[in-house]
Parts: sequence; C-alpha cells; structure tokens
Amino acid sequence: MFSPFYTHLILIVSCVVFIFSYFSYIKRIQTYQQSLQLTSKLLTSTSNDFQNQFSSINLTTKSITDTTDEKLLREKILGSSDINHSMLSRFKFINPPKPVCNYPKYTQQFMIIVVLSRGINFDYRQVIRATWGRNGKYKNYNIFIQTIFFVGTDDTVQLAVRNEQAMFNDVVEMNIPENYPFVAHKELASLLWTRYYCPLARIIFRADDDILLDTFLLLNYIQHTLNLDAKDGLHGWFRFNNTVHRADKWAVTKLEYQPKIYPPYTFGISYLFSNVSCQRLINAANHPNHQIIRIGDAYITGILRDLANIPFYDFENLQYAYTFYTEIPCDNYFETKSDLLLCMSKLHIGQRGDPYEFYDIWEIILAKHNRSMLNI
Repeated sequence: MFSPFYTHLILIVSCVVFIFSYFSYIKRIQTYQQSLQLTSKLLTSTSNDFQNQFSSINLTTKSITDTTDEKLLREKILGSSDINHSMLSRFKFINPPKPVCNYPKYTQQFMIIVVLSRGINFDYRQVIRATWGRNGKYKNYNIFIQTIFFVGTDDTVQLAVRNEQAMFNDVVEMNIPENYPFVAHKELASLLWTRYYCPLARIIFRADDDILLDTFLLLNYIQHTLNLDAKDGLHGWFRFNNTVHRADKWAVTKLEYQPKIYPPYTFGISYLFSNVSCQRLINAANHPNHQIIRIGDAYITGILRDLANIPFYDFENLQYAYTFYTEIPCDNYFETKSDLLLCMSKLHIGQRGDPYEFYDIWEIILAKHNRSMLNI
C-alpha cells in the first residue's frame, strides 16, 4: 500500500494533468469552432455583402490580360506578350487585394508552400493555416515560410472564395475548372503564378491540402541535407517504369501521350524544388503545340521535368504514408516513425468529416519536436 504522502502526491499530479488536459481540450474546441464559424461566414456571404464590404478588391485584383504590368511579366517570363503563344498564356489569375509574397530581408531563406486546394475546402485551408502551413519564421531555422493556396473556378463558392481572399490574402483563384482532368493544368498554372508574382522565393514546396506534414522535419531537411547549389532539381519519392494506363481512372490516350512507360516521376502529394527549376519547367511547357496530360504528378514531375532536362533526387531518409483506399493511423505513425515527413489525411480517401485530425496530428508533431503553439 502507498503511504499517505505518496497517495496525496499521486492525487495532486493527477489533478494537474486533468486540468491541463481539460484546458487544452477547451482551447482546441474554441479553435475549431472559430474555424467552423469562419467557414459558415464564407459560405453564406451574399453578393451584396461582398460588394459592400470588399468593393476595393475590384480595383486591386488583377488577371493576366488586364494590365500593362502583367503584359510585361508575360514578356519577361514567357518571352512574348502574345496571349495565344501557348497554353500558359491562357491561364488567368484572380489575386488577393495585396501582394502575397512579403519577402524577408534575405530572400535566400524564403520558401513558399504551394498548396493545391479545392474551392469548397475552406475549413481545411483554415486548419492548415493554424498547423503545418503557418506563415513566418520558425525558431532555430533561418527560413521564412509563406503558404499560398491555389483554387480553380467553382461558381457555387466563388463569392465566398473572394471573401476569403480579402480576409487572409493567401488564396489565388485560377480560371481552371475544379475537375480531376484539369489537375495538371492547375499545377502548371500555380508554377506560372510563382514565376510571375513570387520570383525571389528560392525554395518551393508543392503540397496538397489533404496531407498531414511535419514542417519541422522538412525544415531540418532543407537546413542540413538539401544543397541546391550541388543538386538543383526536383526532390521527392520517385517511381520508375510505371505503365501508362489506357482504360481506367488514370487513362491517357495514345493521342495524348504515345510512350507506354512514363519517365521517372514522384508522387504529386509533395515535392521540393528551386525557383530556377520552376522557370525551366515553365520554359519547357511554353510552346504552342505542347500537350498537357491530365495525370498531374506523371506530367509535371515526369514528362515535363524530363522535357526540361531537370535532374531528380529522392528525399534522403524521409518517409511518407500514402493510400488510395483505407484510413491510415497517422497519429501512431508520427509518434513512432522519426523520419515520417507526411501522412495522408482522411480527406485524401474522400472522408471529409471534420478537420480535428489536423489539430490532433499537429499536437503530436509539436510534442515530438518539443514545441508548443507558443514556441514554434
């Protein structure tokens, strides 16, 4: 039996743990409720409210064909002001009211996270802002992060997306339908936008809005392993000798792409590269007869990368957890696998649910790196 002293000590410790857990839970509930309130506010915005509250957006929002400045950008990046020169010249953007890329003093340490998202995914963009996509400079890392979301055209939520742009200044709308066959177009357009509007960012990390990411592990990799001076190319998890599908969800016709085997390509869920490589990808796509196939990862990191003659490298000592079908125990994986960079959320397999998963995993990642929300 425990002595009265140890019994009281255990009771005191238990009370402290309970109180801490209780307030942590309440804080998470409040954060999530704020996310839900924001999503509801965005989705219920009316046309009149939008025009009254954000009438100035029309004065500052730009599309590629509207201004002389963007014509100059087109000439600088694409080498021509002719809007019919290639598919790239047909991409148009509705930007937030203020410039998105706010460069730090030293742009060598500036990284942007390019997140492909669906217009309807307001709640997931909000949790990404609060977790792995947090903007700013991270302690102990000489790297400044700016996360930018790219959405396609969806008339059902367009006004709400414009509302979100005005509130957060980090969402770029593209004139591309929110349909699977246009995923590669969205990804290519996001690269073009990066060259237009964020040309001084040295490092680009491409991600989807359905991943759970250990940002600190990524920063460690960039700081201690990545050497763009020696290995400037695409960094990811590359696949080899993958057959071109002709008759299923990922079907590509011979008219679109004749070879039977794709060049080496990485999973489109995420990859890392420099702005120099980004320009090389744009240059390779900037031809009138260039064919864009609808399989985004095989096209961007395989076919286009190969056409641009960009080398590729596997992430060294970094792992991922990926699936198309069943839920992955990401919480257990992040707790037990020290080299796990990312894991697919429930959203990836079509389970929208709620974004609690992002907060839960982020708490695990913070604890793993001895961090807290107040000490990132």
